[in-house]
Amino acid sequence: MNIVYMPGFNSSPISEKSKLLAAHFPDIAIADYNTWDPDISYAQLIQHIKPLLSGKLLLTGSSLGGFWAYHLASQYQLPCLLINPCMSPEISLQQYVGIVENFYTHETGFLTTQHLARYQQFRSRNRPSHITVLHEQGDELIPYQESVRNFVGKARLLLPGAGNHRFSRTDLLIESIRLMMQRL
Repeated sequence: MNIVYMPGFNSSPISEKSKLLAAHFPDIAIADYNTWDPDISYAQLIQHIKPLLSGKLLLTGSSLGGFWAYHLASQYQLPCLLINPCMSPEISLQQYVGIVENFYTHETGFLTTQHLARYQQFRSRNRPSHITVLHEQGDELIPYQESVRNFVGKARLLLPGAGNHRFSRTDLLIESIRLMMQRL
């Protein structure tokens, strides 16, 4: 089974979580994509996953990467695992409108309200084949209650106490990915 991991807003394949996942899953494909412009994001992410669609594929994503993992999994009827997902980027990312800088590469760009409005077009009416959501209750950027509203009765929803937006329960993350891989 192939795994694609999509880092979050202003993150990259050299983030701590990306490195951790690569250490546990050496064949994981970690998407390197523009996190500021959703049109470019979508095109780049499609390029990452299309060559892998002929086999078994698990999409994973953290924060904004969770938005993309969910909607691409919905589009292609794939399983997904979401980590502290940002399911309403047009709201959650408003505070970042203006000049933005990637935390790891220090590349800069510009996030506009027009970019935020574009996220609507990427929402799918379908659902992924299987969904697991991990959302720590201590997430300081995206309240875990958003995952409760979005996923109760629709996904395997795990809400460990404490934690933060970076997702501190890496043992649970690794175990959840392994479990999904075994079941699919």
